[in-house]
Amino acid sequence: MAAFQRILATAPLPADLRGGVVAIGNFDGVHRGHQAVLERASTEARRRGVPALVLTFEPHPRKIFRPDIPLFVLTPP
Repeated sequence: MAAFQRILATAPLPADLRGGVVAIGNFDGVHRGHQAVLERASTEARRRGVPALVLTFEPHPRKIFRPDIPLFVLTPP
């Protein structure tokens, strides 16, 4: 298994990660639904021979679009 890399939005995506398969979501606690999304992305990345990537958001998009609704997250970033 390859090592994890954390890349901030302000940094360019390294060339070796370009063209990868991306799972997009708010992975605050990796429950079964999240596990299924991540496994699907990983399987497809292996099939294509490209990196598997995860794109998540901080702050959570609802804090931006609906700040009036309290947000419960399972785990902090």
